[in-house]
Amino acid sequence: MKPSLDENGVRLMVVGIDSPESATEFSSRLPFPADSLYVNPDRSAYKALELYGDLTGDEGVFFDPKVVEGVKRLFFNKATGEALKARGTEGLKSATKNFKPLSPPEPRDAVQQGGLFVFRGRETLLAHRDEATGDHAGAEEVLAAAACGCA
Repeated sequence: MKPSLDENGVRLMVVGIDSPESATEFSSRLPFPADSLYVNPDRSAYKALELYGDLTGDEGVFFDPKVVEGVKRLFFNKATGEALKARGTEGLKSATKNFKPLSPPEPRDAVQQGGLFVFRGRETLLAHRDEATGDHAGAEEVLAAAACGCA
């Protein structure tokens, strides 16, 4: 998808919760251009975008309701199974061939879900908040929102 966006003058930026060192390692493994990768260890962007999994560290241990919700979204949400069923496992196998886990800065960050947003200036053209692991916006939807004619 990135080459299509690049050809049409659409800038792709990826934000992660880890350290600059982890971002460099992530970038080299894919490969993914480091100048399009940003880190947000305090998760302020995730909070501002109201993404699922915002644990503050004030929660109790495992049985705290917010922790339980985060673990459910991470491992036991039906959206994960539906995404795997719809996409099959070949894409997952391909995407994870160079996978090596990068531990988040804090254990609570492991339940932070992501999302995908398309902006034109300050206008939000697409807002997709991942309900669970694997619940990502579709490429066609993203390209259409970017209105780059590359869908």
